[in-house]
Amino acid sequence: MKEIFNLKYTAITLTAFVIIWLLTFIPVNLGIFNPLKNALYDFDVNDLVFSKFNYDKNADTNIVIVNIGYLNRPQLANLITKIKSYHPKAVGLDILFSGNKDPVGDSMLEDAIKLNGNTVIVNKLSGYNKTNRNYDTLISSIDRYNNNSSTGYANLPSKDGSNYTTIRMFKPTAGFKDSTVHSFAASIVKIFDKNAYNELIKRDNDFESINYRGNADKFFFIDGKDSDNLNNISFIKDKIVLFGFLGDYPSNRIFEDIFYTPLNDNYAGKTYPDMYGVVIHANIISMILHKDYINTLPGWIEILLAMAICYFNIVLLNFIKRKKIDWLSLISLTAKTVEFVLMLFIEMEVLLYFNLKISITLILVAIVLISDAEVIYDIIAAKIKSSKMNLNV
Repeated sequence: MKEIFNLKYTAITLTAFVIIWLLTFIPVNLGIFNPLKNALYDFDVNDLVFSKFNYDKNADTNIVIVNIGYLNRPQLANLITKIKSYHPKAVGLDILFSGNKDPVGDSMLEDAIKLNGNTVIVNKLSGYNKTNRNYDTLISSIDRYNNNSSTGYANLPSKDGSNYTTIRMFKPTAGFKDSTVHSFAASIVKIFDKNAYNELIKRDNDFESINYRGNADKFFFIDGKDSDNLNNISFIKDKIVLFGFLGDYPSNRIFEDIFYTPLNDNYAGKTYPDMYGVVIHANIISMILHKDYINTLPGWIEILLAMAICYFNIVLLNFIKRKKIDWLSLISLTAKTVEFVLMLFIEMEVLLYFNLKISITLILVAIVLISDAEVIYDIIAAKIKSSKMNLNV
């Protein structure tokens, strides 16, 4: 027991974490690492769960996606009116109407949006103020449409704020000046299922990880370009209908309102964006309705877990040293490699089966630094011992 619960091992563990803490203050900007940095910049090992192991989720029959393509306002008005005649419970328009165009078409669209009073139109937040953590600008459709609908911002936060990095999270609510505004998905859920909306707000998370169900094939799909041939679509009664742009889907993708997601087949070194914005909103809505949230392990638990695993490795390493086993370095390296693979496997399995996201980065860094931490500890301990001996003399 003395070899397991050892003050020296505790000190080495603490030394390793002090080193990690000190490393956070060192800016790393070496040109030699740029290719590696660029390759791994948008990589997250948890993306493997969605791109390779998430294929067995059932389709969500609560949501219907309608591709508006390049319909003009009169055509869109006719399509919305026809869809609404089948009495969907909530209708979302992932479209910004930035100004007046044809008076007749504008009037038709206004009447279509008014119909049934269950429509949500997107807007967009901009001008983030880091001081008060609020936005100062809200880009909206013209008043004649907004005044007859609910609204919700369509912003999809990415790592660098562009369409070129992966969309892994969404922000349920945001501060706009002195008020709180809701996301497009939250506003639609509020109409469709008040209990599910209340559960989302109760979680009170600044950001929520998106638990992706799948691409457009996981939802009902209607191609709005063929509106004249839309017959017998009574299945949309009491459902959520989302209107948005999907290009010439499914035959061709167009680089417009399309994003990278964890479902991208090439999870490292992305090729082409894989999901249109309206489909991402459908995934968010589906997650909220099914209360299928991804939870995150609190930071303090991750630190304690990392310290415990680091301590275990120190005990194991010193046990091998005391036994004077041959090939110590090779055995140590092999053990660390196996441990790294095991940690990655556990991280993915926990997300896949328990919807719990944990980060093993701190654990892996701590394990790598064990040998250095032990050397530093031995140096400090020798210095302290030498100082005491000098004092005694």
